[in-house]
Amino acid sequence: MKAQIVLTPNESKKLIAKAVVKMKEVTTALQEGLVVMHPSTSTYFIFEELTGRKPDMEVWLSGAIVKKGLCVEWGSYSQMKKGYLATPGHFPYSWIIKRGELQPQKTIDELCQQLGEKDVYIKGVNALDSEGNAGVLIGSMAEGTIGRIVAAAKKKNFKILYPVGLEKLIPVSIEKASKETGSNKKIEYSMGIPCSLMPVPGITVTEIDAFRILAGIDALPISAGGLGGAEGAIVLLLQGEEAAVRKGIELAECVKGAQMRVVRNPECPDCILPTCQFAGTKKHWV
Repeated sequence: MKAQIVLTPNESKKLIAKAVVKMKEVTTALQEGLVVMHPSTSTYFIFEELTGRKPDMEVWLSGAIVKKGLCVEWGSYSQMKKGYLATPGHFPYSWIIKRGELQPQKTIDELCQQLGEKDVYIKGVNALDSEGNAGVLIGSMAEGTIGRIVAAAKKKNFKILYPVGLEKLIPVSIEKASKETGSNKKIEYSMGIPCSLMPVPGITVTEIDAFRILAGIDALPISAGGLGGAEGAIVLLLQGEEAAVRKGIELAECVKGAQMRVVRNPECPDCILPTCQFAGTKKHWV
């Protein structure tokens, strides 16, 4: 049987979340260790799947690509203004779950000390290439929070998962994009915060993987993009035995209409973020 489905980015995130919580790496961590999620739109629905409620933390994502450019979310910005996030290792906002219970906050440096082989760290990314490699935009002069996590994972052997929708697929390799971007210090003009692109090792989970994990079927991307609220949507062809494809259709229908919190950004004329090229300015499109 063949079926065509359309998923918006939010709907894809919710579908991927349902698959992530079924992965062996996550089920093992839930039983024997820790599941740690960096707050983001990519982990928002994973938190919901694991806890049965929506995240209520003020800082629920860090960087964001928005209409005016590369920016931060208001919760993160408000903490930056207070000086709480002076270095990536001091970042104190993660969703930490142990045996189904939400745990107290820890800094990235504290997590790097604690995480071990039975644990899993889940983070959203900004780019995906055709080989399944992922990249993260880094707006700070340091390596970002993910740099600390990647270094710790190499030493302590915990798994890193990257839930990522096909909307983030780029037509060049992550390696090439990273090399050409270079250091954010070398970006002479940027719509918002100058960023470098960091290749990150780990396991990526896309809509294709989600349908394989949840329904045992193949999902083939056949077109992308959209209008009227479907911007960034992906069209997938589901193929397989009739019962499996119908299960895939049911999964697709159950995530339709998925929404998350509105992303709030600081106003450019009032912004004091030192690395942003729009801070304190007024462009006609912002």
